[in-house]
Formats: sequence, C-alpha cells, structure tokens
Amino acid sequence: MTSELEYAGAILAGEQAATPRRIRIAAFLTRQALEDEIEAHCEQLVAPMPFPVRMRSRLSVLKALDETGFSRTAEYAWTALSQACHHHSYELSPTISELRHLHSTVAGLAAMRASR
Repeated sequence: MTSELEYAGAILAGEQAATPRRIRIAAFLTRQALEDEIEAHCEQLVAPMPFPVRMRSRLSVLKALDETGFSRTAEYAWTALSQACHHHSYELSPTISELRHLHSTVAGLAAMRASR
C-alpha cells in the first residue's frame, strides 16, 4: 500500500480530525494513489510512457487491453474521486463513508495488481 493510501486511510479511520478540508485531502491522496496504480498497470500491459499522458487516455488503453476487470473498477473509482476532489459551492463535500468505499476500492486494485 502506498503512503498516499496509508495517510488517506488514517484520515478516514478517524486517526486525524475529519474536517471538510481533510476529507477532501483524503480524496486527493486516494486519487493520486489510484493514478499511480493505473500508470503502473499500463506499463505492465504496454510499455513505460516517457511523456505525459492524460488519465483518460490511460484508462482507454486499459479498457482496450485489460481483461481482468481492473479497467472498469479503476475508471469508476477515478471518476468518483475526481468529482470528490472538485469543490463547487452548490455541492456538498463527499461523505466519509463514500470516501471509505472508494479508498477500499483503490486498495483492492493495488492488491490485485501486486498479486500479479
């Protein structure tokens, strides 16, 4: 498990005070850990990409080449976490339970990739 996931897990487990700002920080950290997993999975399937590639493009590569279900789960989690990371004055912040679910989803993806 990456340090981003561990710190986000600490916030979501209540080890840190769960203020709205920290909840959003947990969302950012979880999304960063997911993006690292997606990048590593793309490199396993294709080759290292030495230039910047947008996350939507990486998700498209996974969708085309991955046969394990990793891509569907990763795309769901990335979309949900991206929405949680963006603050709009007319929207509520994500709840802790929503982020805990997304955190466990990302941890599951990391475990799936590590088991290969």
